[in-house]
Amino acid sequence: MGLFGGQTKQEPVTSTSYEGDMFEEPFDALPTLPKAQDNTVIAKGITFTGTIHGEGVVRVEGRVEGEVDLKGTLTVTTTGTVQGPITADVVRVAGDITGSITARESLCLERTGCVHGDVATASLIVENGRLDGSSTMLTAPERPKEPDLSVDDLQFGENYDLDLGSEQ
Repeated sequence: MGLFGGQTKQEPVTSTSYEGDMFEEPFDALPTLPKAQDNTVIAKGITFTGTIHGEGVVRVEGRVEGEVDLKGTLTVTTTGTVQGPITADVVRVAGDITGSITARESLCLERTGCVHGDVATASLIVENGRLDGSSTMLTAPERPKEPDLSVDDLQFGENYDLDLGSEQ
């Protein structure tokens, strides 16, 4: 009976085996997802007002009104404009910037680029763009030095013969 409180017959549960089928690969062997990129795009037609502060790569195709403080690269495309001060490691300008630029490593002013403001950088590349302002050259960032090694610092296996020349 089983409709209102009567006992129902339970059938045993069996598992289905898929031997030799396409289900042999365990779930642990699934491919990993690609690493997320640290890229931000201000798209054409978008106006961002405020401060951009962070680390990574920022590409401006639209309009930014405000300060950009970036540990990384800022690229202003031919359709992009920035109004405000910029500080970044690398700056590439193909659009318009109104404001001062500090590029710790390099600044590339492309042929379609226009900067209205003062620039300070360690490396300035001008590809026939327009710079309305002064430029100040910074010292290049120091790269980590490789340690000085002498022959006495080297270690060799027991069977290695180091011939430093004849000392007689």
